[in-house]
Amino acid sequence: MKSMAVVLLATYVFLGCGSDQSADPPPAAGTGAEAATAEKGLEAVGKRKCKDCHGANMAGQVAALSGQPSGVELYPPNLTPDVETGLSDPAHPGSNPTRKPFTDPLLARAIRQGYDEDDEELCPQMKHYPDMDDFEVYSIVKYLRSLPPVRQKILRSVCPPLKTKAQQQGP
Repeated sequence: MKSMAVVLLATYVFLGCGSDQSADPPPAAGTGAEAATAEKGLEAVGKRKCKDCHGANMAGQVAALSGQPSGVELYPPNLTPDVETGLSDPAHPGSNPTRKPFTDPLLARAIRQGYDEDDEELCPQMKHYPDMDDFEVYSIVKYLRSLPPVRQKILRSVCPPLKTKAQQQGP
């Protein structure tokens, strides 16, 4: 009887050792950056309420957002792929050579961590999403890249001490 229990226990251990039943399941297929879609990006933009500040066409706001602390002027930027006034598309041959374009990883970093294409912090009022997964952030990027370019110059936001009025005015 004792030998039978040992055989059963050995069989159980042997069969269980090669099994992946107790291992963590692999990530679901189609949930990373490679599976991102513009359609899911549109849904994410709606869920995150991006259009409340950047406008229905995502071309930014020419008037400062109201309700900001004293000294702060927020002008949500143009997020369309316009080469002069928007995000610019690094793949577009007419990109503005004087402006560093937002590559897809730089745009994802801006959304997640709040840094622009020049490694400067965005105004703290711009919500960012450090826990956003690759699928969602790259879906938003694909959505923004799919928009028609809108030529709309937006003033630089002022949020001292990060961004000053003197920087907004330029040289």
